Amino acid sequence: METKQFIIIGVAIALVIAIAAPFLASGNPDGLESAFFSMYGAKPFMGSELDEDAAGAAEEQVVATTGNGFSYEALMPDYSIPGMNKAGEVLAVVLGTLTILVLGVVVAKISARPDN
Repeated sequence: METKQFIIIGVAIALVIAIAAPFLASGNPDGLESAFFSMYGAKPFMGSELDEDAAGAAEEQVVATTGNGFSYEALMPDYSIPGMNKAGEVLAVVLGTLTILVLGVVVAKISARPDN
């Protein structure tokens, strides 16, 4: 198999996974978020129902304790494009996958130059 064919097949597989991911992913918070909110009483350890008020209070308590109020607005929060439902999730994951693939190609081209 030629290198070009191998790359095209790899990109196709990555895009199929990206398209399927939003339909296969869990709707529950990830383990880190879940553990954090459980520690601060915002959700039961084995449950998935989150008390939004307690969650906000937990985040404020951590900021007050650590002094770290770093915050940012994600371009695609929770791996989705707001207002687009599942289509927005698929589009966000596909765009992210393509961005990483393009960055990988750019880094590979730069590092493969003879002057490096």
